[in-house]
Amino acid sequence: MRTIYDPISPKYIEGRYPMADEPKIPTMDKKLAIEAAIPGWQPIWWWEKRGVKHLPPRTIEAQVDAIVECVKAGASVIHTHPRHPSDGLPRVHDPELLGEIMDRAFEKVDFITAHHTWSWDFSKSRKVDYISYTKELLEKGKGNKYVQMAMIMTMAGGEELPEHSVDRIQEGVQWFEAHDIKPMFSVQSPSLSFLDRAVFANGIAKWKPFWIAIQMGKHLDDQIFADPWSYIQVINNMSMVKELLPDAFIGIHPGGRNWLPVAVMGIMYGCELIRVGLEDQFYLYPHRDNISQKASDTIELIAKIARDLGREIATVDEVRQRTGIKFTSPK
Repeated sequence: MRTIYDPISPKYIEGRYPMADEPKIPTMDKKLAIEAAIPGWQPIWWWEKRGVKHLPPRTIEAQVDAIVECVKAGASVIHTHPRHPSDGLPRVHDPELLGEIMDRAFEKVDFITAHHTWSWDFSKSRKVDYISYTKELLEKGKGNKYVQMAMIMTMAGGEELPEHSVDRIQEGVQWFEAHDIKPMFSVQSPSLSFLDRAVFANGIAKWKPFWIAIQMGKHLDDQIFADPWSYIQVINNMSMVKELLPDAFIGIHPGGRNWLPVAVMGIMYGCELIRVGLEDQFYLYPHRDNISQKASDTIELIAKIARDLGREIATVDEVRQRTGIKFTSPK
């Protein structure tokens, strides 16, 4: 019996083992942006019940420190519902509070402000108002400092919810684009065709690349609770967006117990942004009850995973360049 092989010829290797010379696969070649959603909407007791007494950040200083911490960990985009120090409750529409927190954070780091600025007044209409609060932030910032990107929502209205109607979405998109605010299109699984008919197919939305944020386990999307269907759902949703809008800047907004594997699937399939933070990531892992001990925990976790997979983390300037955002306020 022979135990030593004869020298293997190059021709044999090329025929039997072609993987050694396979071409590069570009799916993960783009840099990954990280969005930090802080300080989140969970009530204070949710954290205290689990033994964390300093989250969510409540004082002005703590909220500023949380933003700085997240940016230094790799976040280039900041989404926040600031909390009032008097009671620790979120203030969704408070330009003075938001401005104070943002100003103090901007003294230390640069970032893209990404908020939801739509409001409503049921005494006038059930339809959302995309313009009024956004205009306040523009005026306060003498440009887009506090609202470089704003969300366009596709959630259906209800008895207690405002209606994101086609006419208001169209009005909001056109107004945002005319005032140097990048629309971020929040998409649930059943709403992509609705959004296409509302603003893409008819040319209402013009600012390319379109920023598409796929909601996975957030808002009305609850399709990430089971394996492997949640991961297939990521591939399906991203594939539909890629086919409809080939140059889209695709983000994944994961939430719920299974957020981490869903985020990793998005990274592997080439999404350009992952949103994490404190707002929607309740537990760090799907199989454990560990929770964040500081605002930047999930940012650090995603940044490390992305780098281990060979993806670079995008800087603030790189995200602005990729999405076409210009900072228009005085510096």
